[in-house]
Amino acid sequence: MVLVCAAASAAEVKDECRDVRFGIVSWPAVTVKSELAKWMLEELGYTSEITTAATPIIYENLKQGRLEVFLAQWMPSQREVFRKYGQEGSIDIVSPNLRGGKYTLAVPSYVYEAGITSIDDLNANRDKFDGKIYGIDAGSGGNTTVQKMIEDDYAGLGAWELVQSSTSGMMVAVGNHIEHDDWIVFLGWSPHPMNIMYDMRYLAGASDYWGPNKGEVIVNTVVRSGYAWSCPNVGQFLDNYKWRPQEQSLVMHWVLNEDIDYLDAGKRIVRENPELLERWLQASGIYQTGGIRTADGEQHAYELIADAMDLD
Repeated sequence: MVLVCAAASAAEVKDECRDVRFGIVSWPAVTVKSELAKWMLEELGYTSEITTAATPIIYENLKQGRLEVFLAQWMPSQREVFRKYGQEGSIDIVSPNLRGGKYTLAVPSYVYEAGITSIDDLNANRDKFDGKIYGIDAGSGGNTTVQKMIEDDYAGLGAWELVQSSTSGMMVAVGNHIEHDDWIVFLGWSPHPMNIMYDMRYLAGASDYWGPNKGEVIVNTVVRSGYAWSCPNVGQFLDNYKWRPQEQSLVMHWVLNEDIDYLDAGKRIVRENPELLERWLQASGIYQTGGIRTADGEQHAYELIADAMDLD
């Protein structure tokens, strides 16, 4: 009797796991990552769909079981939005899918090499920067942090001006300054195409404003409660599905500056770096051993996806 019940339970879980619904916010990087994951899962025999919404709505839909996966929990910026779900245990964090991102002030490499390696170095060279820090949209979190440093007169920045624009406007200003070897300090973050377009460096210091390690960013994969354990093949795939900042910056650059489709950008990064498939599909982990398999369990995922991408 026990064996019959166990077999029935396993069949029910398998059926439940075949539909993998992703929530995304309308950012190029998470769209590429989600579209590529969706395509791979469909090749493996799963059904998948993507819904675009604001982060709080995605969290609520994960809690209610209307979505399974969200690949864009940026920390620490989403900490307070997520806190109640973490406290009640209604959404699980699988693991980080990206480590080593940055969000702080940056300068061109030639400025960094001239000795400006920390935010604390800026004010002694105020004239070279024309006393300006270039930011993005008014009201953005980064601009708010810069303005707080100015208001607090952190490291003598009280007389500096925050130039508010937009991400594209700031990028134009950065490009113009670099073209003429002029000095500029600006709001920088990784992953982002700016890291591909410009030879730039992030400044140390002001950890009370930006956090440690030059405003280190961690992006987590989160799922509805219990999902990764109930669906260990998908759970292990999600645990394995990790990106590096440079890889993510590059696919964003292709989408935004070379007009490449999101999924095509994802496939291109794999074709140019086939070891990614080994990273994502061959590894064992906490949810299952032996790597990732097709939805029916009959085939190893690596061979199937490699064939679908025409990899040697």
